[in-house]
Amino acid sequence: MLAAADYTGAAQEGAAALEILPELAEVARMRGRALLDPLLDQMLEGAMPAKSEFGEAYEAFRLAAVMDPTNNAEARMELERIQELCKRLPDNSGAVEPVAGDEGGKPDVPDQVTLRFGLGARVECNRGPDQWDGGTVVGLYYREPEWPPAEIAPYQVKLDDGRLIYAPADSDGCIRAEAASPEAGAGAAGTAEAATAEASAEEAGAEEAAAAGLDVIVVGAGAAGIGCAFSLTHTFGLDPSRVLLLERGEAIGKSFRMWPEEMRFISPSFNQQGWTSSFDLNSVAHGTSPAFSLHAQHPSGSQYADYLNALANDAMLAVQLRTEVDRIEKVDGVFEVHVRTGDGDGADREEVLRARFVVWAGGEFQYPRETSSCGCAVEGSELCVHNSRVRSWAHHPGDEHVIIGGYESGVDAAVNLAKAGKQATVLASTATWNVQTPDPSSELAPYTAERLRGVTAGGFSPAPKLMAPLRVKRVESAAEGGFNVIAEWKAAEAPPPEWSLRKPFEGASTPPGAEGSEVVVHTPHPPVLCTGFEGSVASVARNLFDLADPSLGGCLAGAPLLTKEDESTKVPGVFLVGPSVVHGELSFCFVYKFRQRFGIVADAICRGLGRDTTSAVESLRLTNMFLDDLSCCEGTCGEVC
Repeated sequence: MLAAADYTGAAQEGAAALEILPELAEVARMRGRALLDPLLDQMLEGAMPAKSEFGEAYEAFRLAAVMDPTNNAEARMELERIQELCKRLPDNSGAVEPVAGDEGGKPDVPDQVTLRFGLGARVECNRGPDQWDGGTVVGLYYREPEWPPAEIAPYQVKLDDGRLIYAPADSDGCIRAEAASPEAGAGAAGTAEAATAEASAEEAGAEEAAAAGLDVIVVGAGAAGIGCAFSLTHTFGLDPSRVLLLERGEAIGKSFRMWPEEMRFISPSFNQQGWTSSFDLNSVAHGTSPAFSLHAQHPSGSQYADYLNALANDAMLAVQLRTEVDRIEKVDGVFEVHVRTGDGDGADREEVLRARFVVWAGGEFQYPRETSSCGCAVEGSELCVHNSRVRSWAHHPGDEHVIIGGYESGVDAAVNLAKAGKQATVLASTATWNVQTPDPSSELAPYTAERLRGVTAGGFSPAPKLMAPLRVKRVESAAEGGFNVIAEWKAAEAPPPEWSLRKPFEGASTPPGAEGSEVVVHTPHPPVLCTGFEGSVASVARNLFDLADPSLGGCLAGAPLLTKEDESTKVPGVFLVGPSVVHGELSFCFVYKFRQRFGIVADAICRGLGRDTTSAVESLRLTNMFLDDLSCCEGTCGEVC
């Protein structure tokens, strides 16, 4: 084009070519990760690669930084890290050149480049005059984000009291083997010997886990499991073959495929990638969008399962289907996960899988709560059917139904029954359709409220009947056939605030009776329990987590107790992800909430594996996927739960 003097065409073609530079930069960054991570694994295992082996990785990251200089912070950070690592390697040949602007020069190679202790070693750390505290090495070549690039601590240590510290020098005056303690006299010899044996057993167990190729086992391949595994592998760089997801169903996202046919996501999907700092509310990984993939604003369960399946395949995640977890035990510092696999034909195969860490992502939908919405047991609940067992409201037997529970699932059932030409009566402990709070988890979603307005508008028939505030006490078989639901009126609720712009559902609501008086509602068909879910932790994983007192009320009632990194307070090394995560009065019950904790868990695990997570954490902060400051949410949830 230039030779033909077609300057306009040449300029356009050049501009088109330049537009793909960011994509090429991402390819270069991924190549750098693929080349660098195996070398880092070698160093963690005690090997010392030659400096020249880092050349290709360095060049890949350099190209990424050059091709996309405004959006490649990770590449620039990895360039600095490679330089600092090479300063600590014994071979000066093939040295990696410094980035532009660095003074460079031949690095000083330390006399001692091989660390004395490996991961899992039992040590004592000097904590002050005559004070040595025992602990376990959990990280090598550790550094804090705010440290200068050249500053690296040889060890990160988890003390026996749970605190994480670092040892600034690899010397006996700073850190020493536990058995070498001079205070260990004859009376303590047995204890020191036992500790050494335990450390050796833990190291052997860790080696066995490494030989099995598993760093992490994720229980559950739903939204939380797939999202967390993606973060571990694609953001923090773990080898996908060493992160295994276990799914009890025959397909990824099985729980979503069990939703009633008419059920939809209440949070809207919209593909706003690139235009704002936020992204699709229902996405579990930045750069993906159910709205874009499915072209659906409120996906069905089956659609969302298709999205998760596509994400797992594209990310090459290792998923083992038809696998039931029987129990999880920690043996010599390594988790043994006892599973049964098979096709349900009675010929199940038992197997023991081993890993350094376990992430529980068992979800909630398959574990319904057979109680009222206030958490009280409903006498006669065995006469009811839980909404999670309904496959389609349009094909659900009967034309007249009573629904116990008036939050999202209860109103969703009423709306879909009404649209199918069926009469529905909702018995709710709170008139949720008139509740207005700052927290989206504590009021009806706009999508739900809009649909309810549609089926309660004048002229629509049969419109649902809304009864609240009621406390359902029991369900009985009626002598004349069918069922009676006996409920008690609660105290009248306060009217909506005067400043509210919302119009109350006056025409659809039944006026409440006197407080304490009973009302009997008859239905010819089994009442529908829309009372939420107990969740997998409370149902099958109590041995792995401490649970809060159910009498506490609010979001924390009966919730799993977790550290600030979502690690079990009962079994260290077990982490929780998904809608069951609760911190104080903060509930992470929606995808856009709990996805922001994937990085917290992945960061803790990868630091426990001795990896530098600085660049990964920074990239997650830039995409709003690393929520470690919960004070931002307290004003919206803490006052209303």
